[in-house]
Amino acid sequence: MITRFERVLLGIAIGAAGLTGLALAWVKHVTLSRDPFSVMNSPWQPFLLASHVLVVPALLFAVGLITREHILGRYRDSKARRGRKTGIVLAWVLPPLVASGYGIQVLTSRSARDLTGWLHLSIGIIFLAVYGVHALGGQRVREGAWRGKQAGKEASKRPGVAL
Repeated sequence: MITRFERVLLGIAIGAAGLTGLALAWVKHVTLSRDPFSVMNSPWQPFLLASHVLVVPALLFAVGLITREHILGRYRDSKARRGRKTGIVLAWVLPPLVASGYGIQVLTSRSARDLTGWLHLSIGIIFLAVYGVHALGGQRVREGAWRGKQAGKEASKRPGVAL
């Protein structure tokens, strides 16, 4: 079971990494530079890059927190069905996402860096979409469990009903 703290930390870290990454991709690939001699398309580009690079370790820390109990535990548990497919996809997509992120920073060839950047962006979008589906599925499970507990409490209040 993932704790509330872990869920909130993971959600904030994924949201911040996704937001900074998508914003960086937007200013780098979509906006046009007003200055033909500038190597940047936007004055926000260095800030967004630095923000993304600084936020991602928090995401990796949050994933590390849930790896043993939630990721590996659910993967090995044959009874865990809901969210299993999206969770497996997330577990397989995260290593190439991280590796490509580091690759962008260390590759020296412009063509290799560009290719790795597009790969990183593509995998990142897939990760965000699948995480959204995974998180919504978990929310439905939590709400169903809460409703089940509430129904049990109300039933136990009625005379003649034993649980």
